Amino acid sequence: MKRLFFIGILFFILTSCATKQARIDDIYEQKIPEPILVRIELAERYIMDLRPREALRQLLTVQNSAYKYARFHFDLGMAYLALDERQKAIDSFSKAVKLSPAYGEAWNNLGLVYFASGNNQKAEKCFKKALSILTYKTPELPALNLARLYLKKGDRVQAKRYAKISVQKNWRYTSAYIFLAKLLEEENDLEGAKKILKEGVEANPDNSKLILEYAKTLLKLGQNQDARKWLEELITHHAKSDEAKMAQDYLEFLP
Repeated sequence: MKRLFFIGILFFILTSCATKQARIDDIYEQKIPEPILVRIELAERYIMDLRPREALRQLLTVQNSAYKYARFHFDLGMAYLALDERQKAIDSFSKAVKLSPAYGEAWNNLGLVYFASGNNQKAEKCFKKALSILTYKTPELPALNLARLYLKKGDRVQAKRYAKISVQKNWRYTSAYIFLAKLLEEENDLEGAKKILKEGVEANPDNSKLILEYAKTLLKLGQNQDARKWLEELITHHAKSDEAKMAQDYLEFLP
């Protein structure tokens, strides 16, 4: 189970385009010499292509000359993370934030590794540090990570609080809307879930996942006519999506 959870964490990081943030946060460190930069950028491409061994090979080639750059340690952490070398990933992300204390993405990823390893206390500290960095361009990520952490700890009040903060930080962040709506639904607050998902759909009118979740909530409320409208919207405008296939299944059971 922990292995599956860890894989989920890795997928979340990669789909959040973590290595792209490395280029953004590189403003906090010295200019990287071209020979080293070439290896680092190649490693980042390998990481995004889920080829961590090739990435690690590129990074270790310049290890002796790149040790003073936070971006190098960040990418090294990403490679180790993909290889399930958790302690090495922790060590690498820790070096990145030591070299660049305002490196938001490195703090967030360090928190994710701690979270996946069951160290909630250190994870919480890292997420809060990432969220506090005003120059970090994607603060919605650590905010939602805090929401997930508090939910795991059984603190639903704080989980909802940070999920709302995540939405406030990025009003188009799909995952935050869905997470918050599910929390409300679990508390039998379907109207609250409907409200949140409606806001999400209005912010992301082309997002098939949000539309499907909204339609499902309408069905649970017995608002079949409105649900049908959104299910048909999925089939018409997102015909090739998995959500459209699910929408078709729901429509078949509607009167």
